Amino acid sequence: MKPASHDSPSVCGDSACIIDAPALMAYLEGTPKGQVVQRLLEQAHASGAKVSITALDMVHVYHKGLAQHPDCFAELLALLDQLPLQVEPVTQEGALEAARLMSEHQGLEPGTSLCVYLAKVSGGTLITADPSVDNLGLLPSGQIVYVGNGGQE
Repeated sequence: MKPASHDSPSVCGDSACIIDAPALMAYLEGTPKGQVVQRLLEQAHASGAKVSITALDMVHVYHKGLAQHPDCFAELLALLDQLPLQVEPVTQEGALEAARLMSEHQGLEPGTSLCVYLAKVSGGTLITADPSVDNLGLLPSGQIVYVGNGGQE
């Protein structure tokens, strides 16, 4: 998997970047791996790039925020609005391809499947906290920045 180092060139600079909900949550929760996500988001912001996230992944982020931090949900929304994120709709084609991936790889989550689909069609890099993306060989290792802790989040 492609590590993101402090002095590496921008991962998202030349191609699209996609982030999944667990990776974005790692940043929002201030985990050590979230610092990698923070650097990538800062690089995207500095270059004027947007980091794509599926609408389904945003549902997961919003739900977790509402469930775990209802008293400060407005602050979470304000923070999310400041990030260089672009919410991508779930299209019929994307849903079909994600379903195909899920049927080929038991246990693959819908959000992960949609992110893999976006990375494939855009040729972009997927920032993920889901180890199954690399473990199942869903994308070439050069298209993955893994920010998880080794287990499903």
